[in-house]
Amino acid sequence: MVPQLGNTELNFSSFIILLGVVQGFILTLTYLLQRTKKGVFTGLFFLVVTLTILEIFLNRTGYMYYIIWLVDFSEPFQFLIAPLLYLSARLIKPDDQLKNYWWHFLPFLLYFLLFLPFYFAPNDFKQECYYFIHHQVPWSLNHSYPLLQKLGYLRGFQLQLCVMQFVIYLIFSFQLLNDYRKNKKNKSSQIDFNEVKWWFLLFILMASLVVVIVAVKLLYERDLGDHIIAAYFTFIIYVWMIRDLTKSAFHGKKQDNPVYLTKVPDIINPKKTELLLKLDELIKKEKVYKDCLISVAKIGKLTGEPPYFVSQVINEGFKMTFYDWIAFHRIEEAKRLLKDETYQKITIEEIAEQVGYNSKAAFNKAFKKFAGNTPSEFRTS
Repeated sequence: MVPQLGNTELNFSSFIILLGVVQGFILTLTYLLQRTKKGVFTGLFFLVVTLTILEIFLNRTGYMYYIIWLVDFSEPFQFLIAPLLYLSARLIKPDDQLKNYWWHFLPFLLYFLLFLPFYFAPNDFKQECYYFIHHQVPWSLNHSYPLLQKLGYLRGFQLQLCVMQFVIYLIFSFQLLNDYRKNKKNKSSQIDFNEVKWWFLLFILMASLVVVIVAVKLLYERDLGDHIIAAYFTFIIYVWMIRDLTKSAFHGKKQDNPVYLTKVPDIINPKKTELLLKLDELIKKEKVYKDCLISVAKIGKLTGEPPYFVSQVINEGFKMTFYDWIAFHRIEEAKRLLKDETYQKITIEEIAEQVGYNSKAAFNKAFKKFAGNTPSEFRTS
């Protein structure tokens, strides 16, 4: 139950929700700092979920009394949860260009504009809303707010609209993941199918969330059962935290000494052979891997070939994905620089930047993958 007016209470269930808020913000920062489109969408998804949990936590513990102007602050952003999740799943496929994705955010934008007057509503109106929803107190305002009351009637359909949007995007998402699974036999595919399994689990959890929301709203009056929804969101966040912490364990054992082809192999198809020669020239003469923003689309423009064909030829010819192909040559260049006596006074961070990495963490991870040890260990060995 929500504490009585003027009181606050942090019980066990509220503490669990608070942990969900903390872990949600950690996930948000983790993904946003990746600085990739997929990372941004996934990070924003967890941010919106976390803000929703935070609002429920403030309501549940009574702390909302002290910041009454924040009442229902997360309501419009709940229309971002489903599209952000779907767009993140789209980007499991590396060559998905994800063009014209802004229309997915139209429901949020429209509802945000509808909700905007409530953000600027007087605190006494928000306080009455809070009493009415969480304490079953009848309206007793001395002033009339006709616009806000009319908008409040429309806001009464927010849950139904949100659930409807959830269901639609879940259908699209399961179809998308099913298409990925059908593509599993394609050896040239760049899709990480272990990643697909995890996202399939996440969408099952989100589908179950819809059932939980409907059940809670049927069993509890107004928003008195929202702590159950927050607890379920917290469970999803913890599942994803476990996934991130144990991700490497679910990718299976890799070869101790994988073989990467660095020379142009013989391929019967003349067109593919010609492209392989162009790619080899771009690596050896142009050193395109030094471009921190290099992409398969850029390589396509440089070679005059469509990105999907470039990706296919790299997979078939060099036996690695485009991203591994770039990373491999970056690390080869880094190894050369680390052993060069003229570069001994240059820091590892500077060498990472010279070979195309903006992040030392990403450089260290790639170096260990291809060299078997860290840059520091390699330099001193």
